[in-house]
Amino acid sequence: MKVKFWGVRGSLPAPILPPEIEEKIVQALRGASGVDLNDARSVRNYVKSLPCHQRATTGGNTSCVEVQGENTEIILDAGSGIRQLGIDLMQGPCGQGQGVIHLLISHTHWDHIMGFPFFTPAYAPGNQIIIYGRHPRIKERFQDQHHPDHFPVSLETMSADLQFVQLGEGAKVNIGEFTVSSLPLRHPGGSFSYKIEQDGRAFIYASDAEYKGLRPKALEQYIDFYTESEALVFDAQFTLEDAMEKEGWGHSSSMVGVDIALKARIKRLILFHHEPSYSDEKLEEIFDKTIRYYETIKGNSNLEIILAREGLELEI
Repeated sequence: MKVKFWGVRGSLPAPILPPEIEEKIVQALRGASGVDLNDARSVRNYVKSLPCHQRATTGGNTSCVEVQGENTEIILDAGSGIRQLGIDLMQGPCGQGQGVIHLLISHTHWDHIMGFPFFTPAYAPGNQIIIYGRHPRIKERFQDQHHPDHFPVSLETMSADLQFVQLGEGAKVNIGEFTVSSLPLRHPGGSFSYKIEQDGRAFIYASDAEYKGLRPKALEQYIDFYTESEALVFDAQFTLEDAMEKEGWGHSSSMVGVDIALKARIKRLILFHHEPSYSDEKLEEIFDKTIRYYETIKGNSNLEIILAREGLELEI
């Protein structure tokens, strides 16, 4: 399976600000001594050599992750990142009204569904969009977002064939070549993690979760669900200090992610759902601290830690 990240922020979109772009340019130019600025290739090679947080941005869109199989398109959450994904999908079967999309919703807080009204494939006749959720009244929740009080276009106006599937507790569902299961997470209003499996390999999406009490018994259900997955997308919204201060807000930290990943023998830990007030530089600092923390406790483990960025692609 192929995985691509289209939105990695939490709570609300956080587009990069003009002064931040200006500062990136300043820092890049300060380090350009010896670079032939009249040679386009030299300039491009120099830019590519810069750290990611200096040459680009982590991204400002909210949660949306694409999982592609040979013949199956799964989308995890419909945050603002789904808008650009929809534009991309319209270049394929969706543009001919022949697309089939499976949309798994972790929960219906605004940052996880706010992009759906701008999802172009949903307006193309012939496309089939199947929306799955563990929460009750999943269709009504989407209709509420499209109510005239909130948005000018009703859900019924969307020309695609929209279907809603209520997932049951403990049930597994086959979606194309994948098997999908879910687990409740601790989050205000409830959220659910999804495990997508194929040929003995598992990809886990576990956004919007707070892990209260790190004793083995308290973590047992999560460890069992996450164990030996190829990759775990983990809610690392806060620094450890902010997570302690904002207890009950329903989010975690990268340090807790490392602890859980080591206990569950995860291969790749992807830090996700970034706090909207954190700059690219702040996120890079958190990432560096996380790596240093891991190095002090890793033992014989071989965990790869990745900072989720828009455009990040993984092969599972």
